[in-house]
Amino acid sequence: MATPKTAGGGKLRGVEAGRGIAAVLVVLVHATDMLKGPTVLGGLPLDGLFKFGRAGVDFFFVLSGFIIYYVHSGDLGRPGRLGSYAWKRFARIFPTYWVVLAGLGVIILFYPERDPATTSWGNIWASTFLLPRLQDPILGVAWTLRHELLFYLLFAGLILNRALGRVVLAIWAALLLWQIGVFTFTLHPWFTGMAGYLPFRVFNFEFFFGMSVAVLLRRGQARAPGWFLIVGTVLFFGNGLMESFGSVGPVEWPPHQLLYGVASAMALYGAVGLERAGRLSVPNWLFAIGSASYSIYLTHLIPLMTIQHFLPRLRGLVPLPPDLVFLLAVAICVIAGVAFSRLVEQPLLRALRDPLRARRAARAAAP
Repeated sequence: MATPKTAGGGKLRGVEAGRGIAAVLVVLVHATDMLKGPTVLGGLPLDGLFKFGRAGVDFFFVLSGFIIYYVHSGDLGRPGRLGSYAWKRFARIFPTYWVVLAGLGVIILFYPERDPATTSWGNIWASTFLLPRLQDPILGVAWTLRHELLFYLLFAGLILNRALGRVVLAIWAALLLWQIGVFTFTLHPWFTGMAGYLPFRVFNFEFFFGMSVAVLLRRGQARAPGWFLIVGTVLFFGNGLMESFGSVGPVEWPPHQLLYGVASAMALYGAVGLERAGRLSVPNWLFAIGSASYSIYLTHLIPLMTIQHFLPRLRGLVPLPPDLVFLLAVAICVIAGVAFSRLVEQPLLRALRDPLRARRAARAAAP
């Protein structure tokens, strides 16, 4: 996913920082779940502090809505830009994903306890092209990419025809609000099956939060960005602590998820506003993690599977406190993701971006 640029043409480092934190949160929750077993760490690492780490996905959805509108607002109502939009979205999602999926596929072939349903031809086909399916894709975290593609498809309506696109998105938002209302008050979603799993899942409404932030920031400077960043951050992590240590209702209960979305939108509004005003400084190490966030998100399950497999044998040889082992495992996942980004993802993006630039240059040079 492209990152918005500053007036000077550089990336918004605050956006990258937020993306990096969200990716690390997802690593933390999966590490918590995969390493808590009696033969691995023997209990919840850090007392289950990061059970709320899945909220990193909520931030990603808000961020996606923001970036797509912020970057492509000049393309709205200009159908000639649709091809460029589609290519950018394809290049950002699929090539890196396919490399990781292929690597995981090789591992699964030799994994003695693999689920036959996971390697069925139907799931392989659906996983490869991120097609709608009730079963999770082979690379489990790729379920979010199905939602991303749905959003990209519906947003494309705004590029084809601004008025028609607005109607389509308004209908989608209205149906999502109906799903949210019914689920909130009855604890049972209105749309179930594939409809409830993909187009009308609560997460999708967070795209609208992100687009709203982009609209506000496109219209002018942010007001009180520092307060928005502070309040949004406190709400986000406060909600997370409630999830980790309190009772918050059923999984994906809308009020809980929407609070993550609102908090993410507030923090994003504040961070971008502060940076545009020259009042936000992001350390290079956090910027590097943010730049590699997609790779970290896609690859971290592979080192975690490896650690989960070998750790029971190694702990007797190198006795370390379980919480320290947990943090080392998370660090390994992050470092591996950054390395993958630099060695695979970024070269792929440059290779796929250069032909597009070359064609533009050729058209501009044509008499």
